[in-house]
Amino acid sequence: MSRQVVVGKEVFSLSHLKVFRREEIEKFMGDVAGELTFLSESTVVVFSPIRLEVSFCGEKHVLSPGLTHVRGTQLEIAGGVYLPAFLDEEYLEYLLFDLPRELDKKRVPIVVEDSHKRFTRWVHEGLMYSYDILSRIAKVYRVPIIVYGDRETENMWSFVKTFACEKIEGRGKCFVDGKPCGGGDAASY
Repeated sequence: MSRQVVVGKEVFSLSHLKVFRREEIEKFMGDVAGELTFLSESTVVVFSPIRLEVSFCGEKHVLSPGLTHVRGTQLEIAGGVYLPAFLDEEYLEYLLFDLPRELDKKRVPIVVEDSHKRFTRWVHEGLMYSYDILSRIAKVYRVPIIVYGDRETENMWSFVKTFACEKIEGRGKCFVDGKPCGGGDAASY
């Protein structure tokens, strides 16, 4: 989207503004918050969805825009952008300000490694807020976002799809959306 808004030294595309909640605009944008909120709410952004095909358990799966959770295994993500290993506020700031700017330049699948290790304090709140931001980014830019986490993070959010491998009774088992997949021992866990 070519139209941009300048706020102080910051430049935002209209798509980027749509990622912010009203409270965030008020907190970060100061005196022009009302105008930017109106602009954000009245702007319609339409992107065609980006889908990603991955192989898991010997089958092809299509990942739609939204958050996909992965634990105990690695997916091959062709053309995906891996987020830097920022922590705490630096991570949240990156999600709100830098990631949308990267997507303004090129919309691609996003990969968040070790999401369960991104916060050193206020862990639950930080994870929930980061998933909320990522969900908004996925919705606005219509890209799949793959989040690597653990069993606890898998149950924290309503993910579009989940992939998991774990050791059960000494054998590796894999699951897609909670349902067993593949035959025999799974290679990853």
